[in-house]
Amino acid sequence: MHRFPDITGIALPERFTDPFRYSPHPLVQTAAGLLIGRIEASEHLSEMLAEGKMLGVLTVSEKDGQIGYLAAFSGNVQGHSLLDGFVPPIFDLLDPSGYFKAQEAEITAINKAIADAENGTRLNNLRLELTQDERDRDEEIGLLKARMAISKRERDEIRCELSDPSALEVLIRESQFEKAELKRLKVGWEEKISLIRDEISLIEEDIREMKKRRAKMSDELQRWIFSRYVVHNALGEEKSIGEIFAEEGLVPPGGTGECAAPKLLEYAYRNGLKPLAMGEFWYGDSPDSAVRTQGRFYPSCTSKCGPLLGFMLKGLSLEDDPYPLSGKPEIIFEDPWLTIVSKPAGMPSVPGLDGRLSLMEWLSSEAGNLILPVHRLDMDTSGIMVFAKDADTSIKLQKQFENHSVSKTYMARLSAAQNGRILKKGDKGEICLPLSADYDERPRQKADSIQGKHSLTAYEVTAILPDGSIDILFHPHTGRTHQLRVHSAHILGLGHPILGDLLYGGDCASRLYLHAAYLSFHHPVTGERLTFSTSSNGFEE
Repeated sequence: MHRFPDITGIALPERFTDPFRYSPHPLVQTAAGLLIGRIEASEHLSEMLAEGKMLGVLTVSEKDGQIGYLAAFSGNVQGHSLLDGFVPPIFDLLDPSGYFKAQEAEITAINKAIADAENGTRLNNLRLELTQDERDRDEEIGLLKARMAISKRERDEIRCELSDPSALEVLIRESQFEKAELKRLKVGWEEKISLIRDEISLIEEDIREMKKRRAKMSDELQRWIFSRYVVHNALGEEKSIGEIFAEEGLVPPGGTGECAAPKLLEYAYRNGLKPLAMGEFWYGDSPDSAVRTQGRFYPSCTSKCGPLLGFMLKGLSLEDDPYPLSGKPEIIFEDPWLTIVSKPAGMPSVPGLDGRLSLMEWLSSEAGNLILPVHRLDMDTSGIMVFAKDADTSIKLQKQFENHSVSKTYMARLSAAQNGRILKKGDKGEICLPLSADYDERPRQKADSIQGKHSLTAYEVTAILPDGSIDILFHPHTGRTHQLRVHSAHILGLGHPILGDLLYGGDCASRLYLHAAYLSFHHPVTGERLTFSTSSNGFEE
């Protein structure tokens, strides 16, 4: 455990961090600063972590009341699972004498054997030989059939002039000979080609068997791993990762248990330390895909850590949602076909798994029948939303969104500069950054130049505030999930997360500072151009 030099004036946390939705406690921020300072004071650590790594800190108290912090890194660092000053892994897979490394070496050997067989000279030569022989066969048979067709026509002409039975018999024998020759040719080629195909099949069968063996070994090794990762919670309960996920009908993704958060909690439980508050932040270079900036805090991933931390946090009193519902929805326009609503921050657009009342449910209850959302806003985003009162209207409106004939403007406030673009009042531009789902870190999105969908946002800086935060207008030309949030936060976008955007590293605030302020579209029935705007951005403290 690392000691704090001085935490006078910092109140201890009353409740523990919700790892999936939190603002870092001042004690956690202090611990992160101390850890970064220790890394940068060590040439060895700085070099090892320079490429970028998610780090975590957990503030803890000892039985005698002494306060300190623990540090951890996600995964491994350049093949190392142990680094001085960081907690050890829950289970050390990288032990060179351990079962995992032995099985890994065997699987690696199988992978090499598969690659050698698939890319080997013998298999490639056989396939080339097969292709050439099939081509030669078809050509030779085709030529023979053409000659036979000519001979047949000639015989047919001769038959018309012959009456001698013996002469006709000669023509019949000639036809039979040609047919026999064609059969011999086909049989000869089939025998030759079959030998090649048989040899190819033997090699391919060996490859399939190796792949089956590899899959079986990998599956068994994965189950073995998750049986060895045994974790605890504040109640003193103990379970393996495999058991935790199985109870929810899930299979743990690869790497489960290797993130910083579970490492920190497990070390604390095993060593009689009381967890107080936790946070995970990025250190090092920013990757090209995921939104990661040095020093910024990010929530735990849901795919690997959702069920796992759900178990490990039992017995701890978690802090409240930092962004509760900020107000009530307001209907700003209604006719027989449409309802236009101003959504408050903290209210989901549609029903989710957490049981929160959604705007769709609220409207449907008010109307006494189902009201259909035409588009969505993130739960923490406020502003204008369009709802349809029937399916036909919904379809017509959705087509306008799909055809980009809907004009939208969002107001946002961006976090002050760290590594982002230098922006000044009046700056305008466009961000074109293709986006795709980050399946390992849902619900996050990431930049993806290969499989990402085209995403375009125009922006205009309206003010630079005294604290360095930035007021900006966004005009999205496409409507991808988290488009404005990623385009703001990503180093290849603006490099300034939206203030309060906990998912993408935004500075702490009372809410997510993103507001859908303006919307314009054609009425799906009357054809009239409708325009709606809100007078307030809802950012006032």
